Amino acid sequence: MAKKEENNIEKSYEFVIYEGDKKFKRMYQAASPKERKKFGYDVPNDADDADLEITRLKNEWLRDGKPVD
Repeated sequence: MAKKEENNIEKSYEFVIYEGDKKFKRMYQAASPKERKKFGYDVPNDADDADLEITRLKNEWLRDGKPVD
């Protein structure tokens, strides 16, 4: 029986913040706490693992409490 090797290579995801993302974060920061619950990045319908991770990172960045610039 052949021994199965595990692939332990860590994937890197391209997490890029565009000008539109910055505008979205400014709107989020200006919104009331009640309105902030409606803000967030949506997962694409045909999302793969990379899309899910990038969406998670963007939502984390949106809510990190740090200034945009």
